[in-house]
Amino acid sequence: MRRKIPRELRLRRWPYADEAGAAVAEFGRRIAEVGRRESTISYSDVVRGIELRLPNVHDGHPFELGVPDWPDLDRAILGELLGKLSLDSLDRGDFLASAVVTSKVTGEPSEGFWALVSELGFFHSSNEDKRALYWSDELRRAHEWYATNTW
Repeated sequence: MRRKIPRELRLRRWPYADEAGAAVAEFGRRIAEVGRRESTISYSDVVRGIELRLPNVHDGHPFELGVPDWPDLDRAILGELLGKLSLDSLDRGDFLASAVVTSKVTGEPSEGFWALVSELGFFHSSNEDKRALYWSDELRRAHEWYATNTW
């Protein structure tokens, strides 16, 4: 049975992601490429070299996320971009694209991933073993979809 996106999330406005269509598309392409190889990509690698120009950030001047470091604003913007992309992937193939994106340090998704999963009502636990099982299942769903579909 396909999972459903709650109405309030379906209607959500994304102050950053709604203005970053080209970046969302490029993130989707990069994640799909890695997903087809049944692998993961780090947050730093998924954003590397993508220039954003958002009217509500840095007075509309171009910038890159995570350069030279990861301030809270960059984390919030990336979280939105991945959240919007994940809702798109739920519509397309019943998986969360953001499951493919992980921390270089831990090799696991960030707390933003878990917040989205919880908000969607898919999973609620802080037990590390249960989280690992849930994430591996979400990652499997993504890999299976990317293996036979194009983004």
